[in-house]
Amino acid sequence: MVDIDNCSGADVDKFEEFDLTAVSGAEVQAPLVAECFANIECRVADSSLVAPYSLFLLEAVRAWTDPSQPQPQLFHHRGDSTFTLDGPTVDLQDRMTKWQYLV
Repeated sequence: MVDIDNCSGADVDKFEEFDLTAVSGAEVQAPLVAECFANIECRVADSSLVAPYSLFLLEAVRAWTDPSQPQPQLFHHRGDSTFTLDGPTVDLQDRMTKWQYLV
């Protein structure tokens, strides 16, 4: 993940370089990544902050998850160049008395 983030798509075909599979999105032209458990298709909603801050405001228009991975192991970027990996799943559904009808 870090290696993918540390290079520019303007210089490297990331799909080829990192052996990723491009999948067509339903709402936008940018490809989804088949190896990812979840993809979010976004459109640029506001580009007025690009010049002063290099910031695009995006609008999520569709979300996708891979149903073949019902319990994927995830890792989370902590924002300080460190990551946290998921641990074991703890099932406490039987204790969810207030919201049991949702389980």
